[in-house]
Amino acid sequence: MDKQSRENFLIHVMNNGFDRAAASFSQLTKRPVKIVNTQSILVRHDNDFSYIAAEKGELYVLVTQVIGGFSGKSFLIFNLDESEEIFRTLNSSHSNQLLNEAFLLEIDNIMSASVIAELADSLGLEIYGDVPHLMKIHSRDLQTFMAKEVHREDPSSMIFCNTTFHFAVKEKFHPQFIWKLSSKVFDLIPRENISA
Repeated sequence: MDKQSRENFLIHVMNNGFDRAAASFSQLTKRPVKIVNTQSILVRHDNDFSYIAAEKGELYVLVTQVIGGFSGKSFLIFNLDESEEIFRTLNSSHSNQLLNEAFLLEIDNIMSASVIAELADSLGLEIYGDVPHLMKIHSRDLQTFMAKEVHREDPSSMIFCNTTFHFAVKEKFHPQFIWKLSSKVFDLIPRENISA
């Protein structure tokens, strides 16, 4: 079973997780949600952040710890424009900051849980996401923040995901979703799930 097949399988599983997330968003908003332009890049070493898209201004970063059969973390990143779009889509008042942040946490719950559930099903493992944490940081500090977050003893791989969720003709959001997964995940992929 070659390295490329394992990587392709993992990216495929992640993308299926985004499909699950879109179905959950459809239930939440009571209207169809489509996913377009999904692009995922896997980097087999955890100190390369060159794939982080350039952002400006303040950012919301939601961090979820992966617990169970292997370790990892997800980082869901929204800039202020995307956050405002989400609040409008969910008919939230811009003046209620606590409610708006609660919406972001719920979106992270949906997206992380969808991908983690897909990984658990595909790998036959018991894994789940811990309670997410929301942080606000400036875009200029994002790479430094990520470097501190992923610098650990356990060798890891990074998956950089860009996906656009369309709620309606004009309503969409396009967060960055970065996953740090223990490199052990590749050894846990069942052989029968890999196509040569």
